[in-house]
Amino acid sequence: MILSYDYFVEKLNSKIKTDDSFYYELLCTVIKNPHRYVGIFRLTNAKTKLIQNVTQSREIKLGDFMEDIVTDYIHAMGYTNLNKHIGTDTEGNQLNADQAFREDNTIYLIEQKIRDDHDSTKKRGQYDNFRKKYTLLKKQYPDCTINATMWFIDDSLVKNKNFYRSEASQNTLSNVTLNILYGGALFDTIFKRNDVWQEICEYLEKHKQERSDEILHIPDFDTSPEMLNALKQLKINDSNLYQKLMSDKPLYVQLRKELFPTSTNLKLL
Repeated sequence: MILSYDYFVEKLNSKIKTDDSFYYELLCTVIKNPHRYVGIFRLTNAKTKLIQNVTQSREIKLGDFMEDIVTDYIHAMGYTNLNKHIGTDTEGNQLNADQAFREDNTIYLIEQKIRDDHDSTKKRGQYDNFRKKYTLLKKQYPDCTINATMWFIDDSLVKNKNFYRSEASQNTLSNVTLNILYGGALFDTIFKRNDVWQEICEYLEKHKQERSDEILHIPDFDTSPEMLNALKQLKINDSNLYQKLMSDKPLYVQLRKELFPTSTNLKLL
């Protein structure tokens, strides 16, 4: 055991929990994007669309968790984690690494994604971003070897493997090694620690089984105390967004009709 299961689960649950900030963010997302929830060309109603929104949010938060927990494992394996804010590109845009760490004279960079499922436009942008990061690290550590990896956690999808490997093969920087890896191959190739990957998979599977009977809770915008509290926060924190929700614009009228049919919470504001 490298990290305890209790630590792993506590960190995961803290990412995906549904607390006050979750309900507030959900409310803001809906108001900022009413066209995603209502309209005659959407077969699903707003409440059904909310389920999709929440599940997608949880998937994104899983990616955030995987970034954090892998950082912990890297430290536990004896590497020195570096600042993930690695600098800026030539246009002044901040470049952040998912993983940046060091062992002796080698600087490691890992750009991690859950799945390799991007379309042609996004995959090019993703690789260009990766290139900017390892190029910047080479400038910052000219006397070190750079080992840079694009890692896709879920190895069941390899949609753009050939493209990424073709791009990586064109690297001309000296002392820069590039890898395109999927699933457990990262731990076999970079760390020589397949046991770490096995532990991660075991913990994720155990956690999923423990939550197998869980039903995703979507709050009732119209009457639930959670959304009433979120609405009160919105009225205080972002009056412009609140005014949009209460406006006479057709999209917002329809949104209120579907999500606040009795206006119970709205009348309490």
